[in-house]
Amino acid sequence: MDLKILEQRAKAFDHLFDAVVVTDAEGIIIDWNIGSELLYGYTKEEAIGQPARIVHVPEDVDRITTLVLSSVEKVGKWNGEVRYLHKDGHIGWLESMCVPILDDNNQMIGALGINRDITARIEETKRLQDLAHYDALTKLPNRTLFFDRLEKTLAISKRKKHAFALLFIDLDSFKNINDKYGHAIGDQVLVEVSKKIQSCIREADTVARIGGDEYVILLTEIASNDEPGIMAKRIIDILTKPIHVKGHTCHIGASIGISLYPEHSSDLDELLVLADKAMYEVKHFGKKNCRYAK
Repeated sequence: MDLKILEQRAKAFDHLFDAVVVTDAEGIIIDWNIGSELLYGYTKEEAIGQPARIVHVPEDVDRITTLVLSSVEKVGKWNGEVRYLHKDGHIGWLESMCVPILDDNNQMIGALGINRDITARIEETKRLQDLAHYDALTKLPNRTLFFDRLEKTLAISKRKKHAFALLFIDLDSFKNINDKYGHAIGDQVLVEVSKKIQSCIREADTVARIGGDEYVILLTEIASNDEPGIMAKRIIDILTKPIHVKGHTCHIGASIGISLYPEHSSDLDELLVLADKAMYEVKHFGKKNCRYAK
């Protein structure tokens, strides 16, 4: 079967809704249906003669090639979900099937790819995952994701004999913001507070919003027991500065309780209780400070 016959057979796919791409044995596009024009943004004239890699995200090409060749060799075809690169530069997701095209001697002379855009489905799945694991307002991890990371950190810390710390943060005077300016302004203050706290932690650490004006930080692999206190004071200093939201100048602060693994406890629930209790002691004795659990 020569390429002319291959191209003629490909015409049957020209009006399919799915994007059909036909390549030769070298991965050069030799046919391109209307569905491909709609999906990728290239006209048939622009696409034919180009390597098929023009529609793949560059860093994905080698991985996809390996997956396709391995699957085709084992089962005669490949199915999967991969990213695609549109002509205008935006990236989407597609569900793809690739089958080899063989000549009369069972030699591969090309490949046929049938592709369907699933970007909307992937984005909806991600949105639902985000709702389950991230706070809708601040975009920080929520309680569920925090505890998942905390349990993993505990397992690693036990195995490697590393210490970690929990910082329980409660904002001072936040209720006054809501009472004075309303909840819309209060919400924006929380967004700004979240950004400020994030700016104080390391990439390996986790800050989560677990209540209205309550945050908790997982500080992994601490080098000394002083390290959490140093970070807590840095957070207190940055949150003591006025926060400007929509023409309003808002003044808050933070009270922080600290518990240490394994010094204070090896039980996660107890570590949280101890950090929470230390935070309330700070509240009782003047606020805008930090205290270690006893």
